[in-house]
Amino acid sequence: MKSIKMTIGIILSIIVSQITFAQISAEVSVTNMYDDNVNNNAEQWKSNVSMLNVTAGYLIEGETSGLHLSYDGAFNYYESVLSRTNQFHSANITYTSLSGDEGENRFRFAGSYGYGFNRDMFTLFDHSLATVAGEYKYFLFERLISTTGYSFRSVTFPQLNEFSYTEHAVMLKGAFAFTQKTTAILQGDLGTKFYSANVSSNGSSMRKGMMASFLPSVTQMTGMVKVGQGITDQIGMSATARYQWNLQKQTRYLSSDYGLISDDELFDDHYGYEGLHTSLQYTQLLSETVIGKLTGGIQNRLYSTLSAFDRLGNFVADQRTDVRSYINFLLEKQFVELGFSLKASLDLIDNSSNDAYYDYNNTAVTMEIGIPF
Repeated sequence: MKSIKMTIGIILSIIVSQITFAQISAEVSVTNMYDDNVNNNAEQWKSNVSMLNVTAGYLIEGETSGLHLSYDGAFNYYESVLSRTNQFHSANITYTSLSGDEGENRFRFAGSYGYGFNRDMFTLFDHSLATVAGEYKYFLFERLISTTGYSFRSVTFPQLNEFSYTEHAVMLKGAFAFTQKTTAILQGDLGTKFYSANVSSNGSSMRKGMMASFLPSVTQMTGMVKVGQGITDQIGMSATARYQWNLQKQTRYLSSDYGLISDDELFDDHYGYEGLHTSLQYTQLLSETVIGKLTGGIQNRLYSTLSAFDRLGNFVADQRTDVRSYINFLLEKQFVELGFSLKASLDLIDNSSNDAYYDYNNTAVTMEIGIPF
């Protein structure tokens, strides 16, 4: 009896100690964006887009570990293209553990499950998303940090079974500080995508066989180099070069018969193309509470198995090729005493393509207010 009481006492003390370090947090952000090409194609449809993001979390912290449970909700309202209105809800869990003499090494595990809802003809894109990821960051020595990671994604489209898939990806990253102001990052990724159904010659879908389920439909390797340079205490610059190429090329593309969106989970799947992406970012701390960023980049996209056509549907080339150029201006202000933040951004995009339908430009102006609780 005494041992049982002791056991109960130990359990209660653990629970009380955990509650002592528990924190409840919530944040709401409201965003309004004017986009002169919401579908990112030659149709050039304009719309105001209002976005509401809600996050609520419960954090339990120990001396060397933490457990975070959270909910994320996103609501997107398209004023001029009402059918595009959608929402996504997810439940998330993140566990973090620190090790090393000063807690410099970190293990992180994260998992989530969510569902996206659309309306009208776009209910075709309703989908569930389940993710699991693990990452371990380790200090090899004072100036070199290595990070290894694995992630799993499962996406299910109830009405588009041939596009449902699972994804496995591994990552290896090394960050080296040459000086206090100069850092270089090297990263390699290897990802595989397994479609859950085969597509037969008549266009219908059928389940894969036992052996076929072990063979990925698409395998992509990515290499990235990033160099960051601090110029002053308030100014920094970074340059990034990223190249991705597909070792296996059986990507599926959603035809325009299903809709007009070009940049989403189906149309803009990064497994669908390969090429070089370079970017340059300038960051300046304008004051203790104001930060500005200017980012520009060029991305070459060679689509693996997608042909190019003119606006009348006539064949132009075996492979669609795009050159995507963009500039982003971002200004962020923290109102510490009032407890909220403001962000303003301008995006300028030019997409040059040998497929006339995807030869377009895009300007978007965004204002966001974030309120933590």
